[in-house]
Amino acid sequence: MKTPYLYLDQDKLMFNIKNMARLAIENHTALRPHCKSHKTQEIALLQIEYGSQGITASTLKEVAMLVTAGIKDITLAYPLIQEDSIKEYKQLMQKANLRTIVNSEDHARLLHQYFKAGELEVYLKVDSGLMRLGVQPGDIEITLSKLKAYDSLKIVGLLTHGGHSYQGKLPLAEVAKEEAYSLINNNPDHLIVSCGSTPTARELLQINGVDEARPGNYVFYDRTMIALGVAKVEEVSLFLITSVIAKYEDRLVIDAGSKALSSDAGVHGNKNITGFGLIPEDETLRIERLSEEHGIVKGSGISNYQLGDQLKIIPNHACSMVNLFDEIHVFKENCYQKTFIIKGRGH
Repeated sequence: MKTPYLYLDQDKLMFNIKNMARLAIENHTALRPHCKSHKTQEIALLQIEYGSQGITASTLKEVAMLVTAGIKDITLAYPLIQEDSIKEYKQLMQKANLRTIVNSEDHARLLHQYFKAGELEVYLKVDSGLMRLGVQPGDIEITLSKLKAYDSLKIVGLLTHGGHSYQGKLPLAEVAKEEAYSLINNNPDHLIVSCGSTPTARELLQINGVDEARPGNYVFYDRTMIALGVAKVEEVSLFLITSVIAKYEDRLVIDAGSKALSSDAGVHGNKNITGFGLIPEDETLRIERLSEEHGIVKGSGISNYQLGDQLKIIPNHACSMVNLFDEIHVFKENCYQKTFIIKGRGH
């Protein structure tokens, strides 16, 4: 198979999907995992098969992919702003039960122009510490009261993403509590409490009052999850296979650069990760720099590799890497099984 390519371990994928589903069922919590990590119909359908109540998306392209696959319960956890996007969303609403988010009263006013009374189901987006999108927890009640003026919006829940958990600055249990209680303690209308992030998923599922969880990366895991202590190397299911295209005294050159691994050195500002991927067969090797089609590998172990040898790399951030490819090749015990088309890649 021509390198670089994505290698997916089928057994590890299935273990990760089933394990998260089991945790959700044991804790009586709905699971609506994010598909932005894998962007494939096949994995989304496996998530539904093993207990997920619905799927969360980040783009309309992902929503359309899920609708085409026959999935009926979909959350678009990204704001609709542009008129063309709103019109596309309205068309997709005819084929599935969709809900999305509202960020503020200004956003509600914009959306209100396009929908009939009670037509648009939304979560109020809350910023629980990432400082990206959403209202502050202390502003939830007053914002909800203002949104009642826009009868096209049916507020079904409060939604947050504890993305600051990726930074590794705070214990994950602490971030999970901050994420969950930012909603639970500010929920005057007893709305759905929806939390999301793979690093905090296990802790979130044990907090009474969290109604649904939206992890995404857990199907694969990656180097960031290893660094955070969320996953072990042996739990990672997705790898990049790359070839040595040149060898020098001080370095190997591989055929995987920023167009294969991405230049994402640390998700949401994690400073604890160095280099651009982990080579589990020899962790003394370091992917020190990337250009577009080249990666530079250094370390004492380079003497063990020759021109044409292949390396298996755990990416720093699996979600970014998947979006760089058209296909994921599935293997079982190192034997090729099938190929998943990444139909949701792009915007």
